[in-house]
Amino acid sequence: MAIKEHLWEFPHAMQLKIMGAADSPLEDALIDILTTHLEDFEADAHLTSKPSSKGTFVSFTAQVVMRNREQVEAIYKALNECPHVKMTI
Repeated sequence: MAIKEHLWEFPHAMQLKIMGAADSPLEDALIDILTTHLEDFEADAHLTSKPSSKGTFVSFTAQVVMRNREQVEAIYKALNECPHVKMTI
C-alpha cells in the first residue's frame, strides 16, 4: 500500500476493519501484529469483533492512531501477509 503522505495528517486516528474465518486464530494474529507496530495498542480497549450472520466469518474493528507513513505501510503489509486475514479495509 503506497501512502501519499501529503494527503494524511499525522498522528492519524483511524479504524482498521479486518475479516477472516471464524475458526482461525485471527484475533491472536491481529493482537500480535498491532502490538508489534503500535506502542499504545491495548486489545481490550481498542479491538472489537462481530461474527457474520452464519457464523462462518468474523470481523474485527481496531481503533488505532498511526504516527507516520512507515507505520501505516508496515501494518498493512503485515496484515496482508497474515494467512488468517481474508480482507482488510
